[in-house]
Amino acid sequence: MTQEEKMALLQGMFAGADLNGVRQIIGVNEGEVCYQKDCKGGGDAGDGAQKAVTVKVRAKVLLELMKRCGMGLDTRDRTKVCRLAAILMGCDYKALLNTVSDGIRLNERTHSDEVKQVNALLKDLEADYRLDF
Repeated sequence: MTQEEKMALLQGMFAGADLNGVRQIIGVNEGEVCYQKDCKGGGDAGDGAQKAVTVKVRAKVLLELMKRCGMGLDTRDRTKVCRLAAILMGCDYKALLNTVSDGIRLNERTHSDEVKQVNALLKDLEADYRLDF
């Protein structure tokens, strides 16, 4: 899937929403895809650019957004849901499927900073969802 197709899919899923926060959360930043935790997000260094988050955190948020769009793991084929999520996140769908099957558990010590970052963005977007441990 090309970057343009990913962006079109995001825009279709979140029509009318400000996608800047969504892009930062799932790792799609202004024309580039973030594949690693330590990659730099889009934007200027002076604007307080957010650091990318791990696959677990991205998956938890993206799967919740997909669920709210009617494409959740509880209503659709898990493999297909994980394939789409993996394409959008730039990760291996089999690893994501295994993670989802075991349940995505966030560790407070490991993911604390990421959860704070994501929850701040969700708050700015006036979302009614927050990550927890």
